[in-house]
Amino acid sequence: MHELQKNYYPRGLNMSSKKARLIIIISSGLFLLIDQILKYQALYNWTTPNLISPYFGWQLFLNKGVAFGLPLSNTLTILITLPMIGLIGYLLYKHLNTPKLLLAWSMLLTGSLSNLLDRVIYHQVIDYLLIGTAIINLGDILILAGLLIYLLSLKTKKAE
Repeated sequence: MHELQKNYYPRGLNMSSKKARLIIIISSGLFLLIDQILKYQALYNWTTPNLISPYFGWQLFLNKGVAFGLPLSNTLTILITLPMIGLIGYLLYKHLNTPKLLLAWSMLLTGSLSNLLDRVIYHQVIDYLLIGTAIINLGDILILAGLLIYLLSLKTKKAE
C-alpha cells in the first residue's frame, strides 16, 4: 500500500476493514428497514396465517412480553432495554476495528433497535415468522445470530 494511503485511514484501519465497516453499517440499516416493513405488512396486510407446513410459515403474533413470551410491562421492558442498547452501542464502537465483533454487535444492536421501535410505537413486538413452535421476527434472528457470532469469537480467542 502506498505510504499516503496508509496515513489516510485513522486508528490503524486499512482499506479492507474500512470496507467491512461500511458494508456492516449499510446492511444493518437495510435489515432494520426490512424488519420494520415486514412487521408493518404482518400487522396490516398479511394478517391471515400462510403456512408452508405446520411448523414453518407466516403467522402474526403480537408479543406483549419479553423473550419466550415472559410477561413484563412494556414500560419496564423499555426502561431495561435502553441501557442495554447503550452498552451494545458502546461495545460496537469499541470494536470498530474488529470486523467479526463489529458484525456481532451491529446485529445485536439492529435487532434490539427494531424490537424497541415496536415497543415504543405499538406497545408490543410484532412477530411474524413461524419456525417450529416459535413465532419470531427478523430482529430476533439478528439478535440470536449476533450473540452466536460473539460467543464463537470468544471460543476462537480462547483457543488461540
